Amino acid sequence: MKKILFSVLTCSFLTFSAWSVDLNYPQKEINGKQYYEYVVQKSEGFYSICKKFGVTEEEIKTVNPGTEHGLTYNATILVPVKVASYTTHVVDKKETLYSLSKKYDVTYDDLYALNPSLKTEGLKYGTEVKIPTKKTISGQNMTVSDTVSVVKKVEKPTFVIHEVKKGETLFGICRENGITSEEIIRLNPDVKDGVKVGQKLIIPPVHSNTALTDKSVESKVPKKFSYHTVKKKETLFGICQQYNVTQEEVLKLNPLAKDGIKVNMVLVIPPSYAKPVEGTNAVVDSMSVDSASAPLFIPETTPKKEINMAIVLPYQLNKIANVSQIDGNTEKFLEFYQGALLAVDTLRKMGLSFNMNVFDSGKTEADIAKVLKNQDMENLDFVIGPAYTSQMKAMSEFAKENDVKMLIPFSSKSDDTKENPNIFQVNTPLDQLNFLMAELFIKNFSNKHVVLVKFNNTKEDKKAFGDTLAAMMTAKGMKFSSVNFSTLSAIRTELVANKENVVVPLTANQVSLSQVLPMVNMLNADGKKVVSLFGFSEWQNYPGIAKDLFMLDTYIISPFFTDFQHPATTDYLKRFRKYYNAEPVNSQPQYGMLGYDLMFYFAHAISNYGHDFEHGLDKIRLNGVQSHFAFNKFEEGGYYNSNFLLLMHNRKEGVTLVDGSHPEIVKPLLEKQKADRDAAAKSKKK
Repeated sequence: MKKILFSVLTCSFLTFSAWSVDLNYPQKEINGKQYYEYVVQKSEGFYSICKKFGVTEEEIKTVNPGTEHGLTYNATILVPVKVASYTTHVVDKKETLYSLSKKYDVTYDDLYALNPSLKTEGLKYGTEVKIPTKKTISGQNMTVSDTVSVVKKVEKPTFVIHEVKKGETLFGICRENGITSEEIIRLNPDVKDGVKVGQKLIIPPVHSNTALTDKSVESKVPKKFSYHTVKKKETLFGICQQYNVTQEEVLKLNPLAKDGIKVNMVLVIPPSYAKPVEGTNAVVDSMSVDSASAPLFIPETTPKKEINMAIVLPYQLNKIANVSQIDGNTEKFLEFYQGALLAVDTLRKMGLSFNMNVFDSGKTEADIAKVLKNQDMENLDFVIGPAYTSQMKAMSEFAKENDVKMLIPFSSKSDDTKENPNIFQVNTPLDQLNFLMAELFIKNFSNKHVVLVKFNNTKEDKKAFGDTLAAMMTAKGMKFSSVNFSTLSAIRTELVANKENVVVPLTANQVSLSQVLPMVNMLNADGKKVVSLFGFSEWQNYPGIAKDLFMLDTYIISPFFTDFQHPATTDYLKRFRKYYNAEPVNSQPQYGMLGYDLMFYFAHAISNYGHDFEHGLDKIRLNGVQSHFAFNKFEEGGYYNSNFLLLMHNRKEGVTLVDGSHPEIVKPLLEKQKADRDAAAKSKKK
């Protein structure tokens, strides 16, 4: 049975976080009461400040007249100091944060509030830990811990899948992950008699024994890919020591370094793990890092036929009612919702049922806080949204506390994805985006001569990609040249005659493109040098340059590709026109198709692999009408879409698919494209 609730919530706001203690902010006494003097940070709202200090929005507004209409960046406000009472506990051998939380009936957040060092250092045998006493919330006949438990499901430590490699033993795997063999055998009964090459093991999170000193178990802190320029007297061994990586890992990304490294050579350095802070004998409890409240998590992987979900996007219904019109963004969000409904209709006919709630999220942090307090946001499998970065933090905390999968459909700027294992981000974060695009570029153009065209405007948003690509091409030993945009002759000078030249204008600025593209298109005029063009997916949204994209072979890397001859695509468009009596907005991507594909992918995942479908991600192969998802995982966080496709535009064939970053996904697309071409050619001969 399909349930759709479309409403704007008006419930009051109240935070249930643990109260703040020993916060390092200036204090001021007024009429015998203590207040923090706090400077409002950029993009910060009531929700995050209330959560930080453990107070309510009303308490802040009462002592800060003029804040009724919101907070101002860089303004100093007064925040009431909450005084917490506590008892002390001396840590015994073999005690963990989990055992303490159960013994005293408190949450991890309660313990962190009074003992900030627990988050980074864990428990230490013989030290004193402050244990909060029961404290009631005004107007509620409940303790802080009781209240949190009402709105918070059991959070889950991060489980990983380990594929056994040649030479590995059960003992070695246990030591590497800082766990006992009994814990692995409990989840993997088949390994009781030993492990086998290729076998996949479920590895539980570390259960810290605080009475032991085990420096072999390291605090896993994810880092980004980085690039190192070799200096005089540096050795590969020393560089690997500096970044805490192995020589094998570095050589895999930098094959030329096998013959020795040279001064000024740029090395691509893979992500690593930071070593524990020297001087501490604590083993960091991975459960405490994840704020978990259970010693063991068994994934809920039973297939589901009834899916509970919500869509939380800024439809701005009050604005529509007042002026009887919608702006461009609202139109896109509504089309996204329309596409999602078409997917629900299809999936319902396939035997699934949906409890679907739809909320207008507004644009502010206060707006999203109201939505999150609604009882229809409870017991969800996943939530789609929000759209604005300012609302991400609040939604991320809600998703983690309530074990809800959070699907971010538009923004690429959520840092929470790197920390919250419940987040799935459709638009790849910038650092990973540039690396993955450069990787696919090098795969396809390693035998070409590349010319990077740079622009003096410091706001050009593709400069970071150019820097990443240049570093990786240098590391791979590729020949390329760079030129600042000025004249046609300046670009022509960089071309070579003995191979194909790929010109890369590092810009998505429409004005810059209108100047450089006609110049590049003239480079083939003399017929002596072969020139192709490489660009970005944003180019496809500019009607003014559309004709210039087809003059040469123009390559574009994009996460989106639509085969308009595919039956699924024609069926989608036919039903969209029938149900909504309108044409989809002509944009890249099409938002209706994005909503359709997103709903189809995650509903399919849950229906086959249950609420915790992430444990079956490697088995999900589902090409949508526009999106072709493949999710990679941050080491300690959530997931981001890592699939990109290389498309080619030209006058002869229009837009065609060339390659992709995931062969298992792109292969059926290429086969379908070839079959269509062969059929068209055969029909033409007849």
